[in-house]
Amino acid sequence: MPLDSVYQIETTGSPPADTTLTIPAGQPRVVLVRHGPPENVVFAEVAFDTAAFQAARGAPVSVTVRPRPGTYGIALETSAPLRAAVLTFKYAVHFHAPSDALAKYGNDIGVERALGIGRLDGGIVTFLPTTRPAIDNLQAALPSAGTYLVGAPR
Repeated sequence: MPLDSVYQIETTGSPPADTTLTIPAGQPRVVLVRHGPPENVVFAEVAFDTAAFQAARGAPVSVTVRPRPGTYGIALETSAPLRAAVLTFKYAVHFHAPSDALAKYGNDIGVERALGIGRLDGGIVTFLPTTRPAIDNLQAALPSAGTYLVGAPR
């Protein structure tokens, strides 16, 4: 659906910073992106397994996670093609539903029930199969690097 047909969930508090690291291909790694001080609570978690990258085992792969300002969203960049990763947004502390979304869904709980993780590509959001591994967590398997956000249909 078009981006303007999606309520993007906003975040409050200290914004998370960009995170860049190098991962040896073939080694599992979990990247935690945290809100800034003083809370330092986890904003997002990106998990890479042993087959995450299309690269020779042990080859260095640069990974950058750039949070989207003011929203629960990231841009994920990798120096080798990404085969798969698992993204989990953790929004227990800094969740903020837009007032229009509250009007449509009735309250924060109604908004939360409608949430999903979507891939943003050229102004179009494609929602991915999204699960809830814990309260206030949304998780989806990522098919590739790109821009991902938490939202609900308008």
